[in-house]
Amino acid sequence: MNSEYRILLVGNPNCGKSTLFNHITNLNQKTGNFSGVTVEKRSSILNFNNKTLELIDLPGSFSLNGISEDKKALTRFLMKRESNDKILFIMDSGLIERSMQFFLQIADLGAEIILVLTMKDILEKKNIVLDIEKLKNELNINIIYFNGKTKEGLEDLKLLISNPINFKTLSRKWEWITKKEDFINKIISTLNSTNPIFSRFVLENSLKKESGEVLQKELPGIELFPGKVSEFILNEFKISNLSFTYQDELMSKSFYIKKLIANCITKKSTINNASFNKIDKILLHPIYGVVIFLFLMGIIFQGLFSWSEIPMDFIEWGFESLSKFAKSTLPEGPLSLLIADGIIKGAGSVMVFVPQITLLFFFIGILEESGYMSRASFVMDKFMGKFGLSGKSFIPLLSSAACAVPAIMGSRTIENKSDRMTTILISPLITCSARYPVYILLIGTIFDDKMLWGIFSLKGIMLFLLFFLGMITALIFALIFKNTFFKNESSYFLMEIPEYRTPSLRHVLINVYLKVKAFIVNSGTIIVYISIILWFLATYPIQDKGNQNIILNSYAAEIGKKMEPIIEPLGFDWKIGISLITSFAAREVMVSTLAIIYEVESGDENSTDLKTSMQNDINPKTGKKVWSTLSGISVLIFFAYACQCMSTLAVVRKETNSYIWPIFLFFYMTTLAYVSSLIIYQVGTFLGFG
Repeated sequence: MNSEYRILLVGNPNCGKSTLFNHITNLNQKTGNFSGVTVEKRSSILNFNNKTLELIDLPGSFSLNGISEDKKALTRFLMKRESNDKILFIMDSGLIERSMQFFLQIADLGAEIILVLTMKDILEKKNIVLDIEKLKNELNINIIYFNGKTKEGLEDLKLLISNPINFKTLSRKWEWITKKEDFINKIISTLNSTNPIFSRFVLENSLKKESGEVLQKELPGIELFPGKVSEFILNEFKISNLSFTYQDELMSKSFYIKKLIANCITKKSTINNASFNKIDKILLHPIYGVVIFLFLMGIIFQGLFSWSEIPMDFIEWGFESLSKFAKSTLPEGPLSLLIADGIIKGAGSVMVFVPQITLLFFFIGILEESGYMSRASFVMDKFMGKFGLSGKSFIPLLSSAACAVPAIMGSRTIENKSDRMTTILISPLITCSARYPVYILLIGTIFDDKMLWGIFSLKGIMLFLLFFLGMITALIFALIFKNTFFKNESSYFLMEIPEYRTPSLRHVLINVYLKVKAFIVNSGTIIVYISIILWFLATYPIQDKGNQNIILNSYAAEIGKKMEPIIEPLGFDWKIGISLITSFAAREVMVSTLAIIYEVESGDENSTDLKTSMQNDINPKTGKKVWSTLSGISVLIFFAYACQCMSTLAVVRKETNSYIWPIFLFFYMTTLAYVSSLIIYQVGTFLGFG
């Protein structure tokens, strides 16, 4: 469907832009990349007042001068926007002075704009009154308040954007010093062109580039002008003997912004924020801050077990009932078994872990909304500096707790190339959500339901230790890589520390929904295909019906037994081996693999669930339990380190534009996994723990 015009959502990070986008679109949106660049943008086709328009949510930025990939993609998109594109600039009213710098850059592009102010409640808490009418008169554009929590202003905003005449071009408000301003006006007057490519913004950035301004080297420059025009500008520039720098521009804008803000703010607060300052002294402390962060993460992982037990049981019962219903309804035969045991149970054995993953996203969302996550990033900058990284790497690494794929893509925001490459190579070591189904299954199988000190679950502690192990190992390898492959100058970390805010439950839940939906959709197709293949391998060739151990003579058994000599020193048998192979498609597939291998049946008083089947499994060679505490820990360690994710390898190939780095990633992680499990199992056996 073609739209009459496009509306581009632009603003700083954490200004409420995504919240507004979600409210306007009601989650009826799609994601896609910028043309030729793997940087994501979201869009939605809307119908307002009999007009069809497209709303596009662009990546947040502080400037058009950024040199990271996502910032350059944003700048190129805005520079080459369509002639009828409109811009909805979202601004945090509590940070209006800083946000105005980016706003004026967008205005200099000659764009038609509506300004949306968010975070009005923060101003009220500070007892600051921003006179919006004075601001409207000064800028001569439409300005509207929007409250993401209460939706105040949403309907008025929809009405405003449904009419293109409400978007207005902002006349130039700031000036260079007199000599530079006269020179710019002379060039513009001489060229007398209405083509957007001749805008003041492009011309000024071209001149800054010719002045040797390093920050401008990636922006469109003098080469965008046709031959004779370019030659004319260059000659005039040399004759003028002037220098245009980013610092001069910043200072000129700052003078204007300070006058503007002083005129529009009618009342300032005298409220004492000492209590928040005291809190920050603790949360931002280099030692206490790290301890508090680790404590909070420990609490989160305790909740993953204790609070999700009831919904997990309900989902498990639902899939068991569905499988039983399929068997009783469909005609007896291979198709019935395929649907009931291959597809339904295969998907169900992964879906049962969605409550834990949902809780994880929910907890992280609360931390982000409250303003704590930025403080954690600041604290971790000092900590991670000891491993050769800046705090900018902390956010991608933390997002690896959900999935390494978006974390690796998120590393585009890291300007320092050595930091970016190091972050990409260590991100898969962080415990991702796809590992949790396997961790939870194995921990529940090999550990008892014990409570330590009456409040801490042993299983919860083990899950946290696996997360902690992944994080520490990632940092150790970061130090190794930064001192070998990626020796470079130290990078710096700059981040806005936001105000403390009461989290918006609706906003958090929307984000949780989108992330969990992506997790299910991305994993679901793979799981169904793998489950069908596994069912076939575990069922065929069909044996005599009297044979109760069909799977022992199946194709799956043949493959597993051939690889058993390689993994036997780790304490693994063929069942573990075949599940490790299938988990390369998606880590969580290991659970459905084991469910099929152990032929878990629908529940009744004589049946056993997957954990019980694993606990009762005896190795015929040794006469010992296949899933002992030692062998279970060995599998957990292998799974914590091995690069068992084809999607991760694919995105590393795309992000690095090389086959060398994904091959290296797979080799070093698999070697680390094998050697670590080998040491754990062999030393444990020698000490008599086997």
